[in-house]
Amino acid sequence: MQEQEQHRAGEWTRNRLERSSVHKTKKRGRDQFGKFRGILRLTEKVLKPLPRPLLQWMWVLSDWLPDLPGVAMRYVLLRRLAKRCGDNVLIGRSVELRYPERLVIGSNVSIHKQCYIDAYGGLIIEDEVSIAHQSSLVSFQHTWNDPSLPIRDNPVLGSAIRIGRDVWIGCGVRILAGVEIGARAVIAAGAVVTKPVAAGMLAAGVPARPVKSIGAAAGSAPHGGAEGD
Repeated sequence: MQEQEQHRAGEWTRNRLERSSVHKTKKRGRDQFGKFRGILRLTEKVLKPLPRPLLQWMWVLSDWLPDLPGVAMRYVLLRRLAKRCGDNVLIGRSVELRYPERLVIGSNVSIHKQCYIDAYGGLIIEDEVSIAHQSSLVSFQHTWNDPSLPIRDNPVLGSAIRIGRDVWIGCGVRILAGVEIGARAVIAAGAVVTKPVAAGMLAAGVPARPVKSIGAAAGSAPHGGAEGD
């Protein structure tokens, strides 16, 4: 009996090592980016003379392209539309991007399908950030001080959002104006973030609250990575 348990434990360990080996050798997005960097930069130069309204129409039409060409086209367009954009940025299908000229985005960032990204008040997304599908980042809020006008016609106030390095944002998260999320934090799926989240924290709930510490990365700084101040 003991020998059988040891045998099963040995098989389990070998399977884990094999899966780990496959994962390590699997091509990552940044490897593919390096392979096609020259073509992407050339495409940027070709698009440079085009006016912003045409580029924004091309952004919408890019959803009709197959997976890899669509990702490549959206990346090139983002490089032209954003205030600043790093390397290896993946944008999924049906991502709505408002006021991209106020968006600063770092390298190795993924924003998955059906996200709503509004940079009206300013938005900084640092390196190594992953934003799951159907999440919203809204950097403004409505006022209601003038009762003679419907609330929707009252002025809006912009307030910048900052997402620190190595942050993981789950699906269906809402991040509201003025929020700063520290480095290596995790936001659980469905959370509504209305207040700052400290580095190395797991936050969850509506409104989001810190649940536990997962440990900040060594040497991580609140304002590392992409710069846009």
